[in-house]
Amino acid sequence: MRHRDTRTRPPALACVLASVLAVAAALLIAGCSGSGSDAAATYKIPAEKARDGESVLRGRTGQSADMRFTVLGLSDAMTDVMGTHAAMDAKGAFTRVRVLAVNTGRDIQVFDTWKQRLVTTDGRAYSPDVNATMIKRQPERISVGASMRVEFDLWFDIPRGAKTKAVRLIGSPPVGSVSDPAPAEIALR
Repeated sequence: MRHRDTRTRPPALACVLASVLAVAAALLIAGCSGSGSDAAATYKIPAEKARDGESVLRGRTGQSADMRFTVLGLSDAMTDVMGTHAAMDAKGAFTRVRVLAVNTGRDIQVFDTWKQRLVTTDGRAYSPDVNATMIKRQPERISVGASMRVEFDLWFDIPRGAKTKAVRLIGSPPVGSVSDPAPAEIALR
């Protein structure tokens, strides 16, 4: 009977197992080392064309609780609004504010259109216009999920000749809070 010396050469199964473990460890280390490229990765969202008469605004961002708002566009001094089922003249002049809202938190946030305000240069604050909002089929309330983003218009009817200064946007209260968070006031000019 022939005796096998295992001190000089490991058994075949041990060699295979050692090789598999070495490869797995190398892959794990490579995956965890982080080259930094993932940290800078961003989504490429297709650009949208501004609508007739809309001013494109850049760098107009604010935060209210877990909602980060960016004002994308502004249209003002509009005399009427027309939708698929109705049309209406403004009492003064319509102002449309295009908003991007991003939930930066881990809970659902509720964006309530009726809590938002448009501020004019004379310091007055105006609520969104119910009729224009409905005619243009914009949301009254939106549940914005964790890490979700939504884009929509806010419609205001302000006195003719009034100059817009800012939009005051408010997110929903954080979990456990008993009052609304501080609003984000974002300059429009």
